[in-house]
Amino acid sequence: MILNPDCIACSIKGTLNLFKKGLLDSKYQEEVLRKILEYYSKVDYNQLTISAGKQVKKIICEVTGIIDPYKPLKDEYNKKAIEYCKKYENIIKNDPNSFDKAMRLAIAGNIIDFGPTHDFDVDKKIEEVFKTNFPIDDSAELSGKIKKAKSILYLGDNTGEIVFDKLFLEVINHTDVTFVVRHRPVLNDATMEDALFVGLDKIVSKVITNGDNAPGTLLDCVSQEFLDYFNSADLIISKGQGNFEGLSHIKDKNIFFLLTVKCQLIADEIGVNEGDCIVKSQLKHQEKKGLYDKK
Repeated sequence: MILNPDCIACSIKGTLNLFKKGLLDSKYQEEVLRKILEYYSKVDYNQLTISAGKQVKKIICEVTGIIDPYKPLKDEYNKKAIEYCKKYENIIKNDPNSFDKAMRLAIAGNIIDFGPTHDFDVDKKIEEVFKTNFPIDDSAELSGKIKKAKSILYLGDNTGEIVFDKLFLEVINHTDVTFVVRHRPVLNDATMEDALFVGLDKIVSKVITNGDNAPGTLLDCVSQEFLDYFNSADLIISKGQGNFEGLSHIKDKNIFFLLTVKCQLIADEIGVNEGDCIVKSQLKHQEKKGLYDKK
């Protein structure tokens, strides 16, 4: 998704929330906001939104000296998600259609987000996702692809959410899954520390970082290790809106996007409503080049 003026307003609102939540000392607010506004006054509108988000995070770190302002909330929601999964684990694993239930729980977990629109009710969302019909639902195709794939690359997204991903992966029970997290902290995105805390390393073949700290996947910024896995994987499961924003223009890869749509611009581009959940095969629904695609 290419940078849009609405994205700038959203980014500034998200930064203000850091101060309102007490995650950044108020003494830094004026300098942080001035530098972010200065950056956006000169920004290249042809870049992806998540690339701009990476630069905003850099500004916050440089001004405050705080590398991971969201860490207290990230730790809290990893722990809360573990408790939620204990509540649903037996229900899901004993369900005749455990794949569908576990996949839906993983998508519901994507609502755990501390961005500008962070107001959510996890229990309510889980129950909604279990019952709702997805406007784009390629889950049958995904199940078939998983069974045929020799190797799977699973792109993780947020803390808390990765606990739900773990349960989904336990149900999938594939022999060769590589799970990917961010290389360094950005927003509430999961890092290696989070993956190890929730025990993902115990149920997948390997956990790697993508070599970057954008709030999504930017293929021109990631590590060679990640690119090697990305290019060789038979199947790529991409969680969350940030990864969708970075990869939706890729046309020739077997990618399935699993996410809750949290932005009206993204909703308009996909052709769904904000708040909808989708399971979308990139090969089945090739995106036409549009307003938000990388030029």
